[in-house]
Amino acid sequence: MSELRLYLRRDSFQDGTDCAWALLDDAGQLKGSGNQLEVPPRARRCHLVLAGDLVLSLKASLPDLPERRLAPLLPAAAEAATLAEADSLHVALLARGGKGESEATLAVMDDAWFGRLIDKLAGLGLYPDAALPEYLLLPWQEGSWSVGWRGSNSIVRFGPAEGLALDDGEPPVGLALALTQRGHPGLIRVYLGDTMGAPDWERWRSGLAAPLEAAGAWDWRTASWPDLPNLLQGKHAPGNKRLDWLRLLRPLAWGALALAAVQMAGTAVDWGLLSWESAGLRREMHLLAERALPAHAAIVDPSWQVAERLQNLRMAAGNPGPTALVGLLDRLGQAWPAGGSNAQLKSLDYEAGALTVALSEADPAWLDQLKTAAAARGLLVAVLGGQGQGVRLSVKARLEGDSHGQ
Repeated sequence: MSELRLYLRRDSFQDGTDCAWALLDDAGQLKGSGNQLEVPPRARRCHLVLAGDLVLSLKASLPDLPERRLAPLLPAAAEAATLAEADSLHVALLARGGKGESEATLAVMDDAWFGRLIDKLAGLGLYPDAALPEYLLLPWQEGSWSVGWRGSNSIVRFGPAEGLALDDGEPPVGLALALTQRGHPGLIRVYLGDTMGAPDWERWRSGLAAPLEAAGAWDWRTASWPDLPNLLQGKHAPGNKRLDWLRLLRPLAWGALALAAVQMAGTAVDWGLLSWESAGLRREMHLLAERALPAHAAIVDPSWQVAERLQNLRMAAGNPGPTALVGLLDRLGQAWPAGGSNAQLKSLDYEAGALTVALSEADPAWLDQLKTAAAARGLLVAVLGGQGQGVRLSVKARLEGDSHGQ
């Protein structure tokens, strides 16, 4: 992910001074840099590179306690070495020995200055994720030291979490003193910084009496960020300086998604129930249409066809004409022969002035009696079906020109 690095000195943001910056892309390649921070570039991470003279690394003996319980004891442990009041120090634990070992490496700096710096950056909309002294960005290998030479403001890294800012000597006096105090490493690798030229190798070899090796160029802007605990600890930890909006919004976002999922599921269930009920209503209307409409009628729109059928029946019932349903039924009932027949009425259908009567069975003699009696009352009765599957009769009013049914 993109990264904004800021190089901070003791006078950064004071008396009009500014700080150098570098913007790296997701692959760690330099995208841009500058010395003015009027409009800070935007990046997903912000790292602070502190000048070497701002941070003192020292060894201290600490009790074998968890780190959360050690935190309040660190300023007191650094007070004797710095000759400063414990309350004025910001102390970060960078490394400690294995289980049962009491020696630890501490990074010590001025607490008030560090607090003002972080507040100034917050005013610019910048909230650092990590901070380390510049010397810990130098490459380092076991059994060797690494020196970053720039003619002035040189730095040295002694170990995984130890380093020092050097003076401008040839060779630096601080480096010679470190050799006296710490012993000679197997090799001193010298990395050249952003200045022209190189150190006086002969003076360095004679003054240090240690093996030297030119290790090539080095730049704080593109150096690999080491996997170390950083200085943003305790009250200066990132979470204490800003609200983590992503962390606050994450449960709200998940809640909104869950609510949307519940609503969608409820809508789907409602739609399914409505579809099921609608299908049931359509089936019931189809069955009703089969009962109400004439046999073998094509059912296309059950609700409209049944309504039309009822309307026709109502009109026929209120019509006193010769083809009205009530008139046909009345005269047919008067002509119906009594007894002497096994005829059983199955259904009655009325359509366009004609009455269709379905009988389970009827013998010919009985049918003849029915036709004769119906004709006397102005009805014309015709047989539509044979005896094999019952008998269907068509009954309608006899109009002028009609002949008697056969």
